[in-house]
Amino acid sequence: MLADELNARIQRSMLSRGGVAEVANLVTNPAAGQALSDPHGLASPPAVEAGNHILDVLIGNKHISRKIAGRTASRSNIDADAAEKLLPAVASLVIGELQRQSQPALQNLLRKAPGLAEGNPLSTGEDTARRPIDAGQPLPIPGDNIPGIGRSSHDEYPKQQNPYERLPDIVRRGGQQVPGDDGSLENIIRSIFGSVLGSNRGVIGTMIQLFLIRWLASLARRLFSSVLARR
Repeated sequence: MLADELNARIQRSMLSRGGVAEVANLVTNPAAGQALSDPHGLASPPAVEAGNHILDVLIGNKHISRKIAGRTASRSNIDADAAEKLLPAVASLVIGELQRQSQPALQNLLRKAPGLAEGNPLSTGEDTARRPIDAGQPLPIPGDNIPGIGRSSHDEYPKQQNPYERLPDIVRRGGQQVPGDDGSLENIIRSIFGSVLGSNRGVIGTMIQLFLIRWLASLARRLFSSVLARR
């Protein structure tokens, strides 16, 4: 249920060009897949912080996050506090699974337009002069300077090499035609993510359930071992 709520939030965000850029920024971050590779670490402070950052980008308001958790709790007969604590973990898993399933299409896009990669100029579709985009300064992101809303003031993920680092900013500026494709970069990215979220929502939900079961089972084992050690 939490995954469905977040899927809806992602699709709502992608109605705007800036929203597509924000989702692309989350999904193409190299560390986004860590939630899938190490589900036992979802309860660690850095993982919770990363999940909260995702919620800040997708929702931007802790009051709305609490409403989502409360709505899910009432529908599933679990404690609202428990649902709220699960929300950052589910957010990390949703983005991690979206990254995993969209990776082949993103890699194909990078092959068609190698200028998307860090350090390479991106030329417009049929421009024989191959004029690069003027990168300029990054545009401001809505919510940056509003307390409690928008991005954290520090890096939420460890710094890793990211071949898609320029992609979100190029989308935010309006994107460009990609050679061999009919449509702007914004629409291509929207289509890639929308296809995963639309046709594979059940798959994403199942994957998240499996990871959460493993995570909760691990926590239960550690708690049980701790109780036995005291005896």
